[in-house]
Amino acid sequence: MPGERAVVELLRAQPRRVRRLLVLAGRASGEAEALAAELGLVVTRVELDDLATVISPELARGIVAVAVPPREHDIADLLALRPTDPEGRRVIVALDGVQDPHNLGALIRSAEFFGALGMFWARDRSASLSPTVVRSSAGASERLPLAQVTNLARALAAAKDAGFWVLGTVADGGTSLRALVAKGLPDALVVVLGSEERGLRRLTRENCDFLATIPGAGGVASLNVSAAAAVTLSCVA
Repeated sequence: MPGERAVVELLRAQPRRVRRLLVLAGRASGEAEALAAELGLVVTRVELDDLATVISPELARGIVAVAVPPREHDIADLLALRPTDPEGRRVIVALDGVQDPHNLGALIRSAEFFGALGMFWARDRSASLSPTVVRSSAGASERLPLAQVTNLARALAAAKDAGFWVLGTVADGGTSLRALVAKGLPDALVVVLGSEERGLRRLTRENCDFLATIPGAGGVASLNVSAAAAVTLSCVA
């Protein structure tokens, strides 16, 4: 777990997973070390070469938590989750072929920020949960339940069987997101976001109950997938 913010969030959310902190010698003490001290965790000061044997120093930015892997969720775990507010909408995010780890991290961060219950995506032809993703999520990956599935279409079908409706986001050709929200959306919703280059695949589109397009007023044709996620989730979550 690299980076100050990600380490802090890990210590707050799941401190029992952390075994020790490695901190670059000469680095000023920060919030992560203070939290580690409160928790009685070992903090080891190391030289740059020693840090590089564990993780890229550029990625760590001077601090890394050595921890046991997070729990692996499956689609059934996510579908069983309920919001803290019993009146709140149940929203889960699904990804169809997002390959850039920075985008994946930003998507996890947005999903957690807007109160999504969890996120799932297919293992093949997609970014995996890596240190880069964790750092890009600013620690949200430690708070949001995540699942990688073998087959996205089957996972969407399982969500429908569990009472969820599926909302796909497309750059054009869908119903205005504003219009869909104004009309009223179901209380249990899977929001599907497509890949950076191709958007939603044909089979994924066929599994959607609604297709939404974010209306724009400028000259740019569409939004980056992480920006589109933030706009969509701010409207539906």
